[in-house]
Amino acid sequence: MSELEKKVEKVSEEELGVVSGGATANYMAALDVMNGKYGNGEERRRRLTAAGYNYDAVQYLVNAMSKGYDKVARDVIDGKYGNGEARVKALKAAGYDAKVVQDLVNAILL
Repeated sequence: MSELEKKVEKVSEEELGVVSGGATANYMAALDVMNGKYGNGEERRRRLTAAGYNYDAVQYLVNAMSKGYDKVARDVIDGKYGNGEARVKALKAAGYDAKVVQDLVNAILL
């Protein structure tokens, strides 16, 4: 587990924040980061923090999205990987980290 993942595990669900449409505020911020809204490096950290976001949680989602996990998360939401342990096995068999996928699913749906 990466240092970033360890930090994000400590983020409580209350810190995620829910916005309209069911997506979390951090997920929406991650989309903005992917579109260049918050810059890079320390500038990104500073701007996200100043806007009230949990930098580590947003960056974790950005990293997952950068690895193509956004599409997989959407497929999970559409039921293409099943549920429960069957989903975990199917995701692992396809080469994905099931926890990262589930974290992204939760960020989209919460």
